[in-house]
Amino acid sequence: MADTVVLILASAGAGVGLFAAAQLGARRDWRTAPSTALAVFLLLSALSGLDLVLDRAGAYAAAPWATGMLWVTSLGLGPAILAYVLAMTGDPEQGWTPARIARIGWPAGAGMLLVMPFFLLPVSTRLAVYTGVGADADPLAGPLQLVFVALFLAVTLGYLAAAFAVLGRHVRRVRDLFSNLEDRTLSWLRALLLVMLAAWLWGAVKSALAAGAAHEAWLDAAAAAVELAWTAAIGLFGLSQKPIYTPQTETPQVLPAAGKYARSAMPEARQVEIAARLEQAMRGQALYRDPLLSLSGLAARIGVTPNHLSQVLNEHLGQSFFDYVNRWRVEEAVARIGASDEAILAIAYEVGFNSRSTFNAAVKKHAGRPPSAFRPAA
Repeated sequence: MADTVVLILASAGAGVGLFAAAQLGARRDWRTAPSTALAVFLLLSALSGLDLVLDRAGAYAAAPWATGMLWVTSLGLGPAILAYVLAMTGDPEQGWTPARIARIGWPAGAGMLLVMPFFLLPVSTRLAVYTGVGADADPLAGPLQLVFVALFLAVTLGYLAAAFAVLGRHVRRVRDLFSNLEDRTLSWLRALLLVMLAAWLWGAVKSALAAGAAHEAWLDAAAAAVELAWTAAIGLFGLSQKPIYTPQTETPQVLPAAGKYARSAMPEARQVEIAARLEQAMRGQALYRDPLLSLSGLAARIGVTPNHLSQVLNEHLGQSFFDYVNRWRVEEAVARIGASDEAILAIAYEVGFNSRSTFNAAVKKHAGRPPSAFRPAA
């Protein structure tokens, strides 16, 4: 029964991965860097599911020469997900050159080379290591299983750590560039990476504990279920995710890299002047009401460069662009909530917010109470 469940779940995971990758391939933007990276990840996830199907169906026992070949491709999951994160958070015009692929993929490639001697081992040992069949009688099975686990963790956890670091920098950057962050922070991807991290750690622990013994079907079923879930979720969210940067809006190059203001010593008097000009424009023209307001757009309206405006906001006013604009929006919204019977959500949209959740969070942050608390009692 448990083996049947494993087969069903693993087959479903492989099917979902292939279907989502095919959907990406059918889109007009399939050649863009994010679509390509996501399609590769989904294909590798599908191969992982197929690997488990072949194992449980007895295919490796019938064709032992193929044992472990698909496992090698699992080392590509880490670089594929990192490539997707880099593509989504980077320059939309940057493609996948051989040099860029090599920079991202060389650790996984090195891991694959380290695995190659496994295929020179006797067939019985390879089956014992990979499927658990005869593991009790083979002294090499347990140690080699631990080597496989350690190698997989070293490669994949390194890539996940890099992906989390990139996402952290990305969130800070978009707060400096945009006044509304919906669909731009990739919070869904961060959550799924945490699920993948937990699943891979659990898989490593259970593999290490079971080293040298036959595989437990229910553990494989749990692993297949989790892999099916994250493959479906990444496919669903990835297909619906809109580009974060476009040449028509903002690009990451609007702001300099790390240490961005260290070499730009703007005089204090100039910062005060820009801050005053900014205050006058926001108060007099209510520019914050534009839900699409960006750093570049606001800089153009007050006649300064985006870099100088960002420097004034961060160093002189001590706020990100996102927080600065939303403070103005909250100020007007709170005043209107207390002075009228307009619908609170309508006010939120009119002052520039584009979602209820962002509005509620901003009011609590800048005004200390939820929006409804500012409405006078009847």
